[in-house]
Amino acid sequence: SQLVKFKSMTSSIAPKERLHLAMLTKQFLTRGGLVAGAPSPRHRFRALTHVSCSTKNTSHCHLNHIISASATTDALPTPAATAPSSPNLQQLLSTGARLTTAAQAVWAQVLQPGDTAVDATCGNGHDTLFLAQAIGPNGHVYGFDIQDAAISSTRERLESHMAAGCRPRITLHQACHSRLQELCGSGLARVVAFNLGYLPGAGDKTVITATQSTLAAVEAALEVVMPGGVISILAYVGHPGGHEEYEAVKRLVSELSPSYWVSSETKLLNRPTAPILMLLWRRDDDLPARIRK
Repeated sequence: SQLVKFKSMTSSIAPKERLHLAMLTKQFLTRGGLVAGAPSPRHRFRALTHVSCSTKNTSHCHLNHIISASATTDALPTPAATAPSSPNLQQLLSTGARLTTAAQAVWAQVLQPGDTAVDATCGNGHDTLFLAQAIGPNGHVYGFDIQDAAISSTRERLESHMAAGCRPRITLHQACHSRLQELCGSGLARVVAFNLGYLPGAGDKTVITATQSTLAAVEAALEVVMPGGVISILAYVGHPGGHEEYEAVKRLVSELSPSYWVSSETKLLNRPTAPILMLLWRRDDDLPARIRK
């Protein structure tokens, strides 16, 4: 059986909430499960897998802390040849957790110490911090945001929550995320995370991610993510322009070739304005050619 060790990265979190996230992370932190494919990520496909969830529990579980998890390598399952091993998102959401927590559970599933990760929309730095703590001092985190306030907030959060010796290499760009490939390189990141919409807590909610630049950024992320990695896109549809942005990204994702990508969408059917989580798993070209499509 898999041996998982959990360690709270904060001391201020309530015991009940700490137990809640520890339980979720332990339940969903599984390795492997990525299917095989060829290295080129830019081919297209015709179908999209939907993982649609409906739950009567609409409460939010605000868990602004990180659980660090490590596992013995000999307990990890070997990669499967058919589908990615994803968290049971319906069960996760039925506990009242937010989709942001669900996305982080996916990142924790694939990230390893020393990895490279990209936060394509830094915002206030919560996701950047999660990625940084997950990969540790030997890793590299890239962060992108066009707003100076977001970059400053992210830098302050990282410095206040992580000791200098524990931080990975951190590169923050006040730049459009459409420049991901230009500024990060190709095939290097285990996780590329998007949290679309506007800066949380900002007075000016008219500064939002725009459809065309988001599409360009997702296209760039297809090149930045490594085989066996995942692109995570959390789209918000409750603000002006948000639904159009989501539909455009969905069209792009639905055309990705199944020879190279496994894609899913998670949405709450009884909460039409809730965010929607899209996951793009790049198939692992290190697996034997005989099991490739």
